[in-house]
Amino acid sequence: MAQVKNVLLIQVLNSFVGGILGVAVPLMMKARNVDVVLIGFVFASMPLIMQLGRMFFATVSDFWGRKLFFVSNGMLGVISGLIYYAAHSPLEFLFGKVMEGTKEGSLWAVNRAYLLEKNGGHWRILVYLRTVAYVAYALGSLIAGFLIVWFLFEGTMLTCTLLSVFVLLLALLLAAEKRGQFNMAKALRFLDFRKKTRVFKIFLVLFFVMGVSFGFVGGYVVTLFLDEVGFNVEEIGLILGIEILVAGLFSYLFAKTTRMRELTLLSGILFSITLFLLGFTGWILAAALLILFGVVQGMASIGQEGILSIISDKESYGTDIGLLMMGLHLGEAFSLALSGVLIALWGFAAPFMLAASMYAIFYVGTYMLLKE
Repeated sequence: MAQVKNVLLIQVLNSFVGGILGVAVPLMMKARNVDVVLIGFVFASMPLIMQLGRMFFATVSDFWGRKLFFVSNGMLGVISGLIYYAAHSPLEFLFGKVMEGTKEGSLWAVNRAYLLEKNGGHWRILVYLRTVAYVAYALGSLIAGFLIVWFLFEGTMLTCTLLSVFVLLLALLLAAEKRGQFNMAKALRFLDFRKKTRVFKIFLVLFFVMGVSFGFVGGYVVTLFLDEVGFNVEEIGLILGIEILVAGLFSYLFAKTTRMRELTLLSGILFSITLFLLGFTGWILAAALLILFGVVQGMASIGQEGILSIISDKESYGTDIGLLMMGLHLGEAFSLALSGVLIALWGFAAPFMLAASMYAIFYVGTYMLLKE
């Protein structure tokens, strides 16, 4: 249990830093006169880098163990924080995103698999992980605006760097695992799509569609939207923090449900309605809809984590989860890049409406597939 607590604490610190960066980096790029289209392309690099690293790390960790990648997560967190501290040009921010994406990939390649192994494969530990991540990310978002006001962008980045040092120290305390020598033939067998079930292959496509939807409201989009409709930096952090905190609360409240199919449908309908309305609102109503969106995100996360554990092979948790998330992050990267162009041409309503439409494809397809 001590090892599980260490991993959960690593997740808390990592998500807390992620919450700070999620608010601070888009605003820092805007303050340093980076064009919104370029912001979109910089943010699009992160899920691509994250997923490439994640797939490699997940496959190797099924042989070499998980500790190495928790350690690399802490080291890369320190490096990315220092890069952001010094960044001014789009290229420098891109380098920071590459490091941050690799950092996130190294953690998410192993955290779910590690906890499933330590908890006998029971999927509810993933809900607990998601809840912990939500709450920590929310607290980071809540405090981000105040850190920026008190310590400016530079001091905020140094704070993130210091927290990543603690992540590294915790990772070094994890017990080393001996899982056997790397076997290329076995690794390729894990990645062989011909060995995957029909349901698994369909969910690969559905997770890509879900990722496209997430990208239209992810990364920098909502942060810059709130800035556009008139909120200051502290208010943006508070709104985003409350949204994510509510998401964590509702993921915990719905964690015991066994009706994933119905929950997926209900949360999907609310997801699409909320985002469709968001594109045509301003100021207070926009904040209220985003907090409602947190409720929807919390409900939706239960079905997503359930799917990951149910259709992943016990022999290759890390690889199978990585394959599913590959589709999600490729879709997210595509829509993050496209969102900057859409915002420049037609405003924020365009990506929000597309997010609502794409998520409808995901939840209808999932509802029908879970019936099988």
